[in-house]
Amino acid sequence: MTIASTFEPGHILVQAAENFKEQIEEESDGDISVEISPGGSYGSEDEIGEVVSQGGVEAHSAGSFPYYQFASEYWFFGCPFVLSGYDQLLSVLDSDQMQEGHDTLIENGNQRPIGQQIYRGARHFTSNTPIREPGDVNGLNLRLPELDPWVQTWEQVGASPTPVALDELYSALEQGTADASEGGAEQISSFNLHEVQSHLSLTSHLIANGNIYINESFYQGLDETHQNLIMEIGQETTQSAAEKSQDREQELIDELGQDMELIEDVDTEAFQEEAAPAVEQLFDETWAFDWETVRNM
Repeated sequence: MTIASTFEPGHILVQAAENFKEQIEEESDGDISVEISPGGSYGSEDEIGEVVSQGGVEAHSAGSFPYYQFASEYWFFGCPFVLSGYDQLLSVLDSDQMQEGHDTLIENGNQRPIGQQIYRGARHFTSNTPIREPGDVNGLNLRLPELDPWVQTWEQVGASPTPVALDELYSALEQGTADASEGGAEQISSFNLHEVQSHLSLTSHLIANGNIYINESFYQGLDETHQNLIMEIGQETTQSAAEKSQDREQELIDELGQDMELIEDVDTEAFQEEAAPAVEQLFDETWAFDWETVRNM
């Protein structure tokens, strides 16, 4: 089987796939062999999702995007200012209510996650001015991916979303096409954003996550022993990757703090309150859950 990824070697999601490869080949006595194909050789994250859905590749290591792509009404956990942290994320995804979302991913996307959602870090805000409260982002051209719920939410907060491809992030900030960006410490570090942004504000507005997703038709074609082995090792490798990512995150933030002004006194509650009308509207009009249920998970 092949595990594709749009992420580069060294990324935590690719590391998880490599760890899975090593363990599954050993535990299956070579019955299951794995090839890792990182770096977007099969396309962007959404393109790889389609390839896996159609069976062109057996699996991929990706963020939460497959849920947005194939089960968008359950993708609230991938939107800013909704969940309070990683523990709540796991609680939501492991809940009985979320099983419908996992089933929808299988039905519409012909793929399933084989472990727990991997912690990829809290997403923060980079800019050339300190960001401590919602008013500080008013009018800033904020680089965002083209995800409607993100755009809707950040517009509510006061930013001016600017769609820019991730591989053009550095140049957009350097040339002034975008004034600011948001992302995890790993993204900020790997793109050397300290060279074009002076401030890192710890807004923690979203817990980025990901998983290894396997083509459902391929999975169902395996015997029960190999199915169980895939799920068992998938759980082990994703959990290990989550722990490694959590340990590394603070190191990265400390390193970034040597080159950027670290803003830690961010009024995160004020941001959540400012974003609330947009989040509430998304729950009312787009998502299958209600916000009160999610808050109590």
